[in-house]
Amino acid sequence: MKHRARHWLITIAVLVGLVIVVGAAGGWVASRALTAKSELEKAQTFVGTLKTQAAAMDFVGVGTTSAKLSAATSKAVDQTQDPVWRAAEIIPVVGVNLTAVRQMAEAVDVVAKDAVAPIAEVASGLSAASLKPVDGRIDLAPLVDLNAALIRASTALDSAAASVGKIELDGTIGQVHGAGTTLTAMLDSAATTVGDVSSMSSVVPDMLGASGPRNYILIFQNLAETTALGGTAAALTEVTVDAGKISIARQASSQTFLVDDSLPALAGDPKLAALYSPLIYTRLNLATSRPDFPTAAQITRAFWQRDVGGTVDGVISIDPAALAYMLGATGPVTMSTGDVLSKDNAVALLLNEIYFRYQGKDGADQTDAFFAEAAKTMFGAVTNSPAEPQEMLSAITQGVNEHRIMAWSAHPEEQKVIEGTTLAGILPTTNELSTTAGVFFRDTSTSKMDFYLKTGATLSTDVCTAATPTFTTTVNLHSTLTPEVGETLPAYVASGYWGADLFRTEVYVYGPPGTTYVSSGAAAGASLDTTTDDLGRPVAKFTVMLAPGQTSEVAVTFSGPEATYAPPELRTTPMLNPTTVAVDAPGCG
Repeated sequence: MKHRARHWLITIAVLVGLVIVVGAAGGWVASRALTAKSELEKAQTFVGTLKTQAAAMDFVGVGTTSAKLSAATSKAVDQTQDPVWRAAEIIPVVGVNLTAVRQMAEAVDVVAKDAVAPIAEVASGLSAASLKPVDGRIDLAPLVDLNAALIRASTALDSAAASVGKIELDGTIGQVHGAGTTLTAMLDSAATTVGDVSSMSSVVPDMLGASGPRNYILIFQNLAETTALGGTAAALTEVTVDAGKISIARQASSQTFLVDDSLPALAGDPKLAALYSPLIYTRLNLATSRPDFPTAAQITRAFWQRDVGGTVDGVISIDPAALAYMLGATGPVTMSTGDVLSKDNAVALLLNEIYFRYQGKDGADQTDAFFAEAAKTMFGAVTNSPAEPQEMLSAITQGVNEHRIMAWSAHPEEQKVIEGTTLAGILPTTNELSTTAGVFFRDTSTSKMDFYLKTGATLSTDVCTAATPTFTTTVNLHSTLTPEVGETLPAYVASGYWGADLFRTEVYVYGPPGTTYVSSGAAAGASLDTTTDDLGRPVAKFTVMLAPGQTSEVAVTFSGPEATYAPPELRTTPMLNPTTVAVDAPGCG
């Protein structure tokens, strides 16, 4: 939350920099205009200082510089409200320019005082140390204060955007007209964004137990057994949050939950069951099969409440790669087994090496116990970390941006806010902001063989040059397993069906919203299973069989109607070995 406030503090402050353009636009040399110009130049310098201080979390400095910024914009406005200036506004040709400059200066002064200043006031009472959890507790007071500041800032930005939108720019000189147009666009954008951030900040205190205890289920995805969202739901931890105090309650593994194909945990969608098999509703570890985190979260919640019991207020997912990023901030942690988990070894140890250590009939129970302790150990490290907030924030942000950390709330008003963020784990439903295609994988070998799988995906499209575009996605899969290593694989890693000789991966290729399936191709070892639609998109499903060292490929073409399309993107499963992604889109810049 502090990162969001800091980020938009910078965004708001940048708006003030536009006034330097306004100050120079008049071109006349009267002393008051020169004074206004000088103050606006100071404001521009303060904007740069604010950026630096915010990035460094120099909160005291932010408060001091915000005060200087407000003083500069205030003095600039004073110059434009001089009676002589106001009288000159009635002069033909010249007057319309003076009026526009005054009104823009007044609007930016409102932003400095009523948008930047309230956030800076909250920030100036903080320190980097105050943002760290203490004994597993997050201080909620700054979040409450920040929410109040953001509400005020959002109101100020709405007001400034409305006033600038009413400024008469017809008849003004080019510099004034350009500054007004740019300022209008930036204020509209900032008002929308800060409004969204304010919405998020308004729900955070309750999500952290300000109004009563909350219970969340953490899913730790096992990337060695790939599903569309990352990996199977192998280990789960119940986390209780009460007035900012975070603690671990119960822990479970996929073995904890009832496996009865006649008793789904949740009433299933027949169409979804046909695409991903009905097992996603009867096997907890397959809950993450669809590239839509709300689906996975609701299935997980149903399993937990049925088989473990208790209220579930939300579900959060994280994978070992994201945990490794966080270990980079906390530093290595030591388990009771003597293992030291670090950013360099966590993924390999948790997703491969541990299976070689614990074999035999008790291997599954031993690995589950190891995962449970690893989760608790790393949780303790994060909630009591000596790391600087910037380092932890950077690690978490990387995990969110790579779709390795996702969240869902059972409270509709909170989920509505989450849905507007990357954290939601939701594919875009329109092509307004991005024209997004997707490639998602699911291991169906009953194995942990994806430690040895490398993948690549390319989206080729003429969306920026053709009236009715096409989208061709090519996907390749390569097994890095050698026959020699295959002979050493524990039974729990090798396929339950074919041992180390063969493993099976399903590939789901999704077209952008509004497109239709045209054609597909499959290399040796691959076959097209079905074409249908899901999540408002066309989807083609393939099965790919790979022996050690083999490579295979599939390709799908979709077509789109004549419409407006944003730049293309290709989203893929966050794999253990990240998929190599390329977008070939001539004319898109």
